[in-house]
Amino acid sequence: MRRLVWNELLPKDRYVVRIVRPISFAETGFVTQLYLPIIGVESYSLYQLLVHGVQEISAASTEGTHRSLMLTTSLSLDRLLDARERLEAMGLLEVRRRENQQRDYYYEYLVKPPLTPSEFFADYVLSLMLLNKIENIRFQQLRQLYADVVGNQLEQEYSIVENVTKDFHEVFQSLKPSELEVKKGSERELFLTEMETSFPQAALQSNYEAQVNHPLSVSSLRLYLPDNADSAKVLDGSSMELLYQLCHFYQLDSWGMGQELRDWTLYKADRSLDGEVLRKRLMQRYTEDKLYRNTPAATAASEDEWGPGKLPEPGSEAFVRACRLLSPLGLLERVVGGRVSKVFLDRAETLVFADGLQPEVVNALILHTLASMQMELPKAYMETIRDSWKAKRIATVDEAVKQILDRADQRAQTQEKAKGSKRESAPARRNGRAVLQDKLPASVEWQLAQESSANSTNESSKGKLISDDPELSKMLEMLRKKQKGG
Repeated sequence: MRRLVWNELLPKDRYVVRIVRPISFAETGFVTQLYLPIIGVESYSLYQLLVHGVQEISAASTEGTHRSLMLTTSLSLDRLLDARERLEAMGLLEVRRRENQQRDYYYEYLVKPPLTPSEFFADYVLSLMLLNKIENIRFQQLRQLYADVVGNQLEQEYSIVENVTKDFHEVFQSLKPSELEVKKGSERELFLTEMETSFPQAALQSNYEAQVNHPLSVSSLRLYLPDNADSAKVLDGSSMELLYQLCHFYQLDSWGMGQELRDWTLYKADRSLDGEVLRKRLMQRYTEDKLYRNTPAATAASEDEWGPGKLPEPGSEAFVRACRLLSPLGLLERVVGGRVSKVFLDRAETLVFADGLQPEVVNALILHTLASMQMELPKAYMETIRDSWKAKRIATVDEAVKQILDRADQRAQTQEKAKGSKRESAPARRNGRAVLQDKLPASVEWQLAQESSANSTNESSKGKLISDDPELSKMLEMLRKKQKGG
C-alpha cells in the first residue's frame, strides 16, 4: 500500500535544528566511513545539511520550511521523509513535533553525534549491516583504520593501573566558602538572576554519549511475529510485561527478541504467547551461546573494582549500584568473568520469573549468598533467605541491605556470647593440663544444699544427713579424693 506522506508532513511545516552537543570533525568522519554505506547518500546529505546549518554557539539554526529542505537536497517530500527516518533509526536524529491552537505543526530536529568506531563495531546488528554492504576487504580496512594497537599492547604489558588524578579540592585548597556565597537580595544575586532571564543558554550537553538506538518497541516486535500469532494477544498485558522482563534479564533489544519470536512453536492454539516455552527457549539459547544479545554500554557499575574473586561489601555504594544497574544475569557474568553455567542461570532466572522478586532484590540475594557460601549458590540456602525476605516484603535493595547487615550483627553478637561462655566453662588446669572434674550426683548435691541451709540457720535438720548413710558418705569421699588428684 502506498504511503500517504501528506498526512504526516507538509512542505509548509516549519522546522528548527538543534544539536545535543558540538559535533567534531572526527565524528563527521565516522558518519562518512561507517554510517554512509548503511543509510545511503540521501540520508547522509540530509545529516550534513542539518549539522552545518546549526550555529554551534547558540546550538540552533534559523527556522525554515520543509520546502526549503526539498529544494536544497533536490528530494521529493516522500524521499525526504524516508531519508529523515533512516537517520532516526540509526540514532543520529531525534524528532519532536509541536502543535499550536491553529493545528499548525512545528518540528524540532535534534542532531546527535555518531557512535565511536569501538561502539559501532561492538553492536552486533550495525557491524553485520556494514559488512553486508561493503564486504570483507573494505570492512577489514576500516577495522585496521580504527584499531588501537599501541593501547592494546600497553594494557597487556603494563597491567597494574593506579588512578593518580587530583581531585578539585586537592588543587584549589585556598577556596573559601565566603567566595561562593551569594546573599539573598544582594546586588550579585540580582545580577545573576537578570543574566539567567535575559540570556538563557543553549541546551548543550558536554557529557552526552552516543548510544545504539534499539529500544524494545511494540511496533518493531509486531514485524517479527509469525502467521499463527495474534499481535493483539502477544503484545498486550501480561505477555508484554514478560517480554520486557526477559529483555532486561538477557540484555536483548527489539531485534534480538524479534529473532526469537519468529519461532511458530512459541504460540498456543488460541494464538497467544506461551511464556513458559519462551523462557525455556531463551535459557537453552543462552546456554548454547546462540542469543543475539545487546552488549550494554559501560555503566557506572563497571567502574567499581569488583569482579571474579572479589565482591562488593554489603551496604557499600558499589553494592547498591551493582544491584540497581545490572540485570541478575549481567551480575553473575561479571562475578564469574564470562558466561555463567546453567545451574547459576537457573537459580537467578527462577528468582525473577517464578518467585516474582524484583531484579535488584535478586541481585542483593545473589551477592549475599556468594559471599556467605564461598562463591557458590546452594539452592536450599537461597530458598531459605528468599522465603524470609518475601515474608518481610523486601522489595528494594535498601531493605535487602538492611536485612543483611542486621543478620550480620546478630551473628557477631551470638559468636561473642559463645566465646564468653566458653571461657567461663573452661576446666581448671594443672601443669598445663586440664583437670577433669566429675560432677556430683543430683541427689548428693541436693542433700549438701539441705545440710548447708541447716547449718546457716543453726537449726537441726529434720532429714537424714549424708554422714548417717555409709554408702553416700563413701561415695562423697571418693569424689573428693578424685578432685584433689588423689
